[in-house]
Amino acid sequence: MNLLLISATKHEADIIIKDLGMKQIKPSLYSSSTHKTDLLLTGIGIPATLFSMFTDVDIRKYDLLINIGVAGSFNKNAKIGDILNVSSDSFGDIGINSKNGFLSVFKTEFNDKFKNLINNGQILNTSDFPAFFHALPKCKGVSVNLPEAMLYPQTDVETMEGAAFMLVCKHYKKVFIQIRGISNIIGYTQRKDWDMNTPIKNYSEYIIEFIEKNKQ
Repeated sequence: MNLLLISATKHEADIIIKDLGMKQIKPSLYSSSTHKTDLLLTGIGIPATLFSMFTDVDIRKYDLLINIGVAGSFNKNAKIGDILNVSSDSFGDIGINSKNGFLSVFKTEFNDKFKNLINNGQILNTSDFPAFFHALPKCKGVSVNLPEAMLYPQTDVETMEGAAFMLVCKHYKKVFIQIRGISNIIGYTQRKDWDMNTPIKNYSEYIIEFIEKNKQ
């Protein structure tokens, strides 16, 4: 199985890079010589993720794509370090002001061409990803740069790039999963109190276990 891991930053993937002994083969691409695994660093945000996935690597050659990274939770009862399967995501702050308030551009007739990829504003993971990940709790994500700027009452986590990742995977009809570790509670924790290391450690160990079990 050819696996592509996708992360916005090196910090969020550094444990996996070191554990698998991955070598940098391109400015944004790492590869393991002992596992059929590559890692793409896209940069932060929706435009960077879309651009990188389309230009820096041919994702069509991979059997499974996994997006990893930290996320903020809208649920104040969430536990820092929890790892989740973001089974749906959306572009939360890309819209227009209508007479009824903010309206996602993906709910308008102007973007009908996306209707096979985006369902009522949501990008759903309907791919047959490995059973290893089935035990992960599922959640609903939203990709935004400033999650505090708007209310997302029907959403569990903010992902910054997750919707872009899922959109490209859906376009190419790939098997994929978006895995996020909770680093902060939105609106309840200050940036100085964010815990990046715990979620990164937790999901890295989880991914490494999967890779080792599927090593060929």
